[in-house]
Amino acid sequence: MNLERTLSFPILSGEVFDSLPESIRSYIRYLEATIQQQQIQIEQQQIQIEQQQIQIQKLQFQVHDLEARLAKNSSNSSKPPGSDGLKKPNPKSLRGKSGKKPGAQQGHVGKGLAQVKNPDVIVTHAPMSCQGCGLNLSQVNGVCAKRRQVFDIPQPKIEITEHQTLEKQCPCCGELNRAIFPDNIRGPVQYGDRVQALIAYFTHQHFIPVDRVCQIFEDILGIAISPGTCSNIDEKLFQQLESFESSLKTYLLGSRILHFDETGMRCEKKLRWVHVASSQLATLYTIQAKRGQEAMDEADILPRFQGIGIHDHWFPYFTYEQLTHGLCNAHHLRELTFIHEQEKEDWALRMKNFLIFAKNEVERHLERGELPQEVLLKMEGTYAKIVAEGFEYHSLLLPLPKGKRGRQKQRDGKNLLDRLKEKRSCVLRFIYDFSTPFTNNQGEQDIRMVKLKQKISGCFRTFKGGQIFCRIRSYISTARKQGWGIWDALTDAIKGSPQLLPTHQGATLQAIVA
Repeated sequence: MNLERTLSFPILSGEVFDSLPESIRSYIRYLEATIQQQQIQIEQQQIQIEQQQIQIQKLQFQVHDLEARLAKNSSNSSKPPGSDGLKKPNPKSLRGKSGKKPGAQQGHVGKGLAQVKNPDVIVTHAPMSCQGCGLNLSQVNGVCAKRRQVFDIPQPKIEITEHQTLEKQCPCCGELNRAIFPDNIRGPVQYGDRVQALIAYFTHQHFIPVDRVCQIFEDILGIAISPGTCSNIDEKLFQQLESFESSLKTYLLGSRILHFDETGMRCEKKLRWVHVASSQLATLYTIQAKRGQEAMDEADILPRFQGIGIHDHWFPYFTYEQLTHGLCNAHHLRELTFIHEQEKEDWALRMKNFLIFAKNEVERHLERGELPQEVLLKMEGTYAKIVAEGFEYHSLLLPLPKGKRGRQKQRDGKNLLDRLKEKRSCVLRFIYDFSTPFTNNQGEQDIRMVKLKQKISGCFRTFKGGQIFCRIRSYISTARKQGWGIWDALTDAIKGSPQLLPTHQGATLQAIVA
């Protein structure tokens, strides 16, 4: 070790050192060796301190990451509400105060009961004697003084229709001629179309397990239905609705705006994926073995759709370059809430307030159909300024510890800033085109029904069972959006004539206006 570099006092020259007595020279050598050994120990301790500091910093990042994970819930991240557990967080509305009073607003049409002109049954209540003199009034005619109506359901009763085929002998040649039964009358006894449709309605609209559906029919209607019967009805509907699904895909491809989302579903004891493509007027569910582009290609909507697709920021959606992308800003608002409240990054609050302001400005200029040019330019400038402030803030932070493999890990705020910068046009699509929704709520509401099904009725034992559910649920959801009577629509499907959607855009626009 070079003592001139490590020590703060001068070293004796060789001549001076040689002129010293041997005892002093030995003592000096002893001191030098001791100092050299201590210096080595000091350097080793410094290395250990540096390693400890690195380890402490790494542990601090890990603790921060774990605390951040615990702090995430459905109100500040993309986690589903079901993951919040029993101790749910206080709800935080992202809409802000509207200034309206609670309850129904002026002009709202209520759905309360109203008396009808022609009731089915009239029950009269007449006084039997005069309250003044006690005279018998049973033979005196009266007039209606006041009316009250009771809306109730009569005792359900199964109506049994017997079909008979007649046999007639020709008077001319003597040939015996026997009529044939209709195609839908196939056995000595069977359940009618409306009974079958009602079973499907309970199962796929309200997700009641088949055992309980059977119990409902036995308790209310007095007929015994087996789970196998419910399964046969589902299989029949699946086949009958093939033409509907074909018309549904054509209808969706003709739409201007579609919402896309996906969620996991347990099937065959494995994780499968249900994808949804929907609009305000139609819904298509498909179940696939995978989640990514291969599954989307099999659904056959995203590869051919050329309108505006609203979705979250999951990367595979952007592989379809022929459509115009719009990102869900509800996701952004939740992420910005977390980054501001948990990470204490001020730029996130400014971006959150900006997005809400931009949404309100679009609603304020809705009748005009576009934002004034000066307002639009100001919004673009404000957006770019906030993003630049966010990048400047993150440039001053220490980088996260690098893992053994993979890319350098980034903070949640930096990841969001990268997305806001790279996908700026997708984030702000709603201010350029007023027909573009601010969020992907339509897609999320439609896909939520799948999670509700799994929560109430459980998973699917077979992949075919998942396909059956998706096709029937597509029909029911579309029927509700189109304003069809769901029971009647299911009855038509049981008969083999499901209601179909128009296949041209003109009919679509007429349906929207209606």
